[in-house]
Parts: sequence; C-alpha cells; structure tokens
Amino acid sequence: MASNFNPYPNPSPIPPTPHHPKPQTHFSQSPQTLPTDPDPKLVITGGAKLSGHVSISGSKNSALPILAATLCCSGTSKLKNVHNLSDTRTMTSVLGYLGAEIEFSDNEVVVKTDGVGSVEPDPTRMGKFRGGFFVIGPLLARFGEAVVGLPGGCDIGARPVDIYISGLRALGAVVEVRDNKVVAQTANGKRLAGGRFRLDYPSVGATETLMMAACLAEGKTLLSNVAREPEIIDLARFLTKSGAHMEGVGTDKIVIYGKSRLLGAEYGIMPDRIETGSFMLAAAITRSRISLSPVFPGCKLCGTRVLASDLRGGMSIVLAGLAAEGVTEVNGVSHIDRGYENLENKLRLLGADVKRFEFSKSNLQQ
Repeated sequence: MASNFNPYPNPSPIPPTPHHPKPQTHFSQSPQTLPTDPDPKLVITGGAKLSGHVSISGSKNSALPILAATLCCSGTSKLKNVHNLSDTRTMTSVLGYLGAEIEFSDNEVVVKTDGVGSVEPDPTRMGKFRGGFFVIGPLLARFGEAVVGLPGGCDIGARPVDIYISGLRALGAVVEVRDNKVVAQTANGKRLAGGRFRLDYPSVGATETLMMAACLAEGKTLLSNVAREPEIIDLARFLTKSGAHMEGVGTDKIVIYGKSRLLGAEYGIMPDRIETGSFMLAAAITRSRISLSPVFPGCKLCGTRVLASDLRGGMSIVLAGLAAEGVTEVNGVSHIDRGYENLENKLRLLGADVKRFEFSKSNLQQ
C-alpha cells in the first residue's frame, strides 16, 4: 500500500529574499576535541526540496516482541520485513545465546527454537538492551523458569518492572528480584495458570509480555486496561498464526485461552508507523511531495498515547502532535522540561490547544 504525501498542494508564492554571501561552515579538526572512538555523524546542507519514493522498513517495536515470541513456539518461525537495526540484531543474539538457531539475511529472520537449552540470557547483552526483557514471558511459559537481568539503562522509578512482575504472579508464577535479576518459576514445576490481571496503566511492554505468557498458560486469562497500539495487534496476529487463541485484541480487554503448545509460523512484520510519520514530517517541513510504501493501513498523523524518552525526541513528539488529527497524550514530559521552560504556555500563546496535567500518588490510585 503506497501513500502520496503533499502537505502543500497549492503553495502560495514565496517572495524572493535579498542575496547575502553564504557563510562558510568550518568543522574543527582539532584532535584534542574529538573522542577516541567517535560515533558517525551527519552533515546536512539545508534548503533542498525532497522528492521521490521511500520504502518503509518493518516496525522495530513490532519485531522485538515478535522475535521474543518465537520462544513460545516449537519448530521454526520465519519473520519477514525485519528492520536491520542494532536492536533487532541484539535481540537475535539474545535468542542465539539461549540456544536458538538464527539465520538473518535480506530483512528475513529464521528462528529455530527446539535447541533452546538455557533460561538465562547473556547478562552483558541484557545490561545494554531494554528490549531483551521481553523473553521473560515466553521462557517462563514454555520452560517453567526464567532468570532475566533488569532492562539495560532501566531507571526503576521511571521505567518500572513491577507491573510485569505483578502480572506474572497473577498467572501463578513465583517471582523475586535479586542481584539485579528477575528470577521467575512456575509453582511446583507446573504450567502457568490462567488468571485475571488489571494493569495499573496500559503499558505496551507489559501487555505484550503477559500476552505471550498467557498463550501457554493453562486455562483462560483476562487482561484488562491493556495497551491498544497497532504493535499489540501485530504480536497477536503472529501468536494466532502460531496457534494461539485470543479475543478482544485492540480493545482495553484481552481474553486469552491458553494452549499446551504453539508451532512456529511464517509472518510479515507490519511497516514502521514511526518511520512513516518521520518522513511525512520531513515532507511537511520542507514543503515537499514524496511517496511512501508500504504503510500501515490508515497510517497518518493521528493523535495517540506516546512516551517521551529523552529531551529532543520528546519535543519532536510534541511537534508531531500539533500536526496530528485528534488528541495526542505525551507522557514523560519531565524529559522535555529539562530543556524547555513553560513550553505549553508558549504554544498556547501561538494558538495551540495544549494542556498540562500534574499527577500525584492519589491521582494514580483513582
């Protein structure tokens, strides 16, 4: 599915600007100011119009939990349209460390899990990589135990794992945290048991982890106040194709009927809606016309619940929300507050509809 995006179909003429000599840009070559192992850099000369076609990659935020979900499945899973990024490569290395056979080429990943012989991922990788924590649900559900390091860079106050732990306990797991690891096992060596669990807030990661765990639990599980993002639906489609049975995906309640076994399947990861939105914004701010494909059905700038994980990225999310249709809820505003003073007031002075909501413990318990 292709999408043509032209934010200015009938642009008004832009008056010519006076000519000024173009300033020269100089980049310091001083060895004293350069790090010993510098990251790559981009040098951008602005002012160019954009045109042409962009092929949108598969969603990283879908690929990571679906790669973890292959651990739920016996046999072989073949995933297509996998974004070739450091995070996806690290996730495949996590699976390989556990004993899975991995083939990764041309944006396709083949995972064979019958050789998995460990329930503890490499702590070195886990210490640097938040996405690896997804494996706790599949490992616990299929093998009866899991020992998984706390997510890399995890600030327990801002990115709690308590909601994961509480959810797994609701499915009959015995879980404790020791030595910066979450140690979980099923009671008496049996399978997880279906149960009821209401998330304190609709965490995407916790929803996905509990979905994977419940697919192999014995009996029926009801998860409420769950996340409803398209990536949740994508994970559910993969699990369903592998033999899982669930209802209500895309709503705030999911019912999962556990199976004793899932079998690997072939599945295509959904297009990355964040990458799609980024290129749409690129066209908008440069007054350009481009085409994009494939795109997630109905993909456009639409308001949703999002998390600002850093200062500049958070500000980009706010700007996208100003251009989106509907209401955007930006969480993690403390990151933005580090660099922008009275942001919402300044935007309101320009005519934006922006409101700040402060939360206390009493608010969160209601």
